[in-house]
Amino acid sequence: MAFSSHVSPVIPVRHRHVPGQSPDRVPVSSSKGYFCNLQAIVIRALFLILFLVQAVQAQESAPLFSGVELNTGEQISLGDYRGKVVLVDFWASWCPPCLASLPAYDQMRQEIGTGEFEIIAINVDENTEDGLEFLKRYPVSYPVLADPEGKIGIPYGIRSLPRSFLLDRNGRIIVTYKSFKAGDETKLKQEIEELLKQK
Repeated sequence: MAFSSHVSPVIPVRHRHVPGQSPDRVPVSSSKGYFCNLQAIVIRALFLILFLVQAVQAQESAPLFSGVELNTGEQISLGDYRGKVVLVDFWASWCPPCLASLPAYDQMRQEIGTGEFEIIAINVDENTEDGLEFLKRYPVSYPVLADPEGKIGIPYGIRSLPRSFLLDRNGRIIVTYKSFKAGDETKLKQEIEELLKQK
């Protein structure tokens, strides 16, 4: 990472005049203190930059999560699906595109099979009952977890719905999908099948 060599001009600091001392003269102790503080700020900034770079690199792997499956009560963990291609799909009952995406994904899952592939849906309704009512009208065969407090969604940076993440067999995020429209599942299916070819 390149850093600019430009240094901003130092803003003059007012000091109390000491009798017998030239007004333009800055006490050595004050000057040292100023530059020590400046050095500390620069060092902290560099550490922050290094931390952020490491955080971005860490996001190459999908954040792990676990929860209780809404229909069966079974404990589900993303780590249990390592070795499979996984689609993690965030949705809500009030999300218009989700009316189309959930049934389309369910049909796609049936066509691909679950031997080496799985979909894990994350419902982000603040009231989980709303999500359950939605699933009664639009049932799906894949696991669905509730995330009313955003504990799963926040690490994924969810800001709009639906939002999906395609993971390879090693749990790395390969593709991110925003929103959904009819026909999107065709391209998604092709990308899943390409990942399934990779052993």
